Amino acid sequence: MQAAKPTVRSGYIVRAGRGYSLGELKEAGLDPRVARKSGVPVDVWRQTKHPENVEQLKSIAKTTEPAKKKKE
Repeated sequence: MQAAKPTVRSGYIVRAGRGYSLGELKEAGLDPRVARKSGVPVDVWRQTKHPENVEQLKSIAKTTEPAKKKKE
C-alpha cells in the first residue's frame, strides 16, 4: 500500500511534507506505531494540524487494521 504524502503550507506555497504530525494521527484515530508499520510517514517534530492531512489519514485508517492488544 502506497501512502499519500502529507501537505505543508508555507505562506502561499503548498508542498509535499516529510510526514504526518502526531496531532494529525491522533485526530484521525491512528496509533503512530501502527501507522509506521503500515508505511505511513510520521514526523514527530511537526506541531501543525492541517485538515486536508487529517482527511487523508482518515481514509488510510479505514484500510489499516487496528493494533492488537496484548493478552494478560
